[in-house]
Amino acid sequence: MLIVGSRSSQVDLVGGYYDAGDHVKFGLPMAFTVTMLSWSLLEYGADVADAGELAHALESIKWGTDYFIKAHTQPDELWAEVTN
Repeated sequence: MLIVGSRSSQVDLVGGYYDAGDHVKFGLPMAFTVTMLSWSLLEYGADVADAGELAHALESIKWGTDYFIKAHTQPDELWAEVTN
């Protein structure tokens, strides 16, 4: 579990994808990756479903988008980079 911040204000940032195996989550590369995965399903969703991988692809997208929802902790606050 990745909890960041002081004891008085902790944020649960479990989820999302690490960038390059270096225990850092960068928001912009992750957003690009989730966007491209989503776009690929729009373009090739039927083929992905025919291959039996639609549930896995949707789960991968949800993992990233759920992280972004959790990382948006205040109306004007988004955790853009997190190290573990």
